[in-house]
Order: sequence, then structure tokens, then C-alpha cells
Amino acid sequence: MKKSKKSKALYTAGKVLTISKQGRVIIKLGEHVPRLGERVYDRNLKYVGVVVDVIGNVKSPYAVIRPLSTKDLRGLVDKTLYFKG
Repeated sequence: MKKSKKSKALYTAGKVLTISKQGRVIIKLGEHVPRLGERVYDRNLKYVGVVVDVIGNVKSPYAVIRPLSTKDLRGLVDKTLYFKG
């Protein structure tokens, strides 16, 4: 008997603001806040990295993403990232 896989919903994590000097991706979070350790994807569902910290205040949080690769990070600025909930 096969186990059915539950489809996870896709949520908007937020918009990429900048890339830190340490190579971390900083995003302005939206309505949905991903958990620490949550994987983050681009619009093509390509794995970008993992949430390592949530900073800022409760009304205006930001997420710090450790990217899978440091190649082409500047291309992410102003792009929206997503996570599966």
C-alpha cells in the first residue's frame, strides 16, 4: 500500500532587500513568517537557502537566509522568495 504525500502550501516569505557582507540574504518578511531552518525558494521553486535567523521587531520582521551557493546572489535583490508550509 502506497503512502500518499501531502502537498504543502506555498507561502510568500518576502522580498530580498540586500546581501550582507557575510553573504547572507536579507529579506523583508510579509504576512507569513517561516520557521528557523525552513527552506526558501525562488519563483521557479529553485532552492535558494535556509532561514537562519529572524531579526527586527514584531511589526516589521526580517529573515536572514544562508544561501545554498554564494554565486549570483546580487540577482536575487528585489525578488520575492517563498517557503513551503
